[in-house]
Amino acid sequence: MNTIYLVGFMGCGKTSVGKYLSKQLEVPPYDVDSAIEKQRGQTIKEIFHYEGEEAFRNYESLAIRQLPLEHAVVMTGGGAVVREENLTYMKSKGTVIYLKTSFPVLWNRLMKEEERKKRPLLLTNTKEDIFQLYNERSKHYEKSDITILTDDLTAQEVCEQILIELQRFNS
Repeated sequence: MNTIYLVGFMGCGKTSVGKYLSKQLEVPPYDVDSAIEKQRGQTIKEIFHYEGEEAFRNYESLAIRQLPLEHAVVMTGGGAVVREENLTYMKSKGTVIYLKTSFPVLWNRLMKEEERKKRPLLLTNTKEDIFQLYNERSKHYEKSDITILTDDLTAQEVCEQILIELQRFNS
């Protein structure tokens, strides 16, 4: 099995779906943000604060290339596909799945206190800024191999949809 890369805007469920999907497929999950934090010895929030978003994106590109190419589920950061070379790389090494969630659903999820604290972009941007970012990134996400609409689905239901779509995609 080639690696499955989950992409989508922050709050779409990449981490929870990825963990569930990896159990279903009996392969390890890898979280790009966690890999960066471990390598750098800093939180994502600290990297953004001290080094800036560009440095973080460089670390992110490197981390994506260091993860397994087979038998894995990789949960990317929300901005990973903005760099075209990341999307091209992931598509060449596996299957890229976009967890598409409408902005109102995302915004409700992101406004929970625990989410706001851990997401650097929410600390310095307005709802309008985040909506603009969502729209800008959407065109990149749409280039994924598979798109799953997640608004009214649980992580388990999203996983079930992914398994169905993977069968179609790989046949």
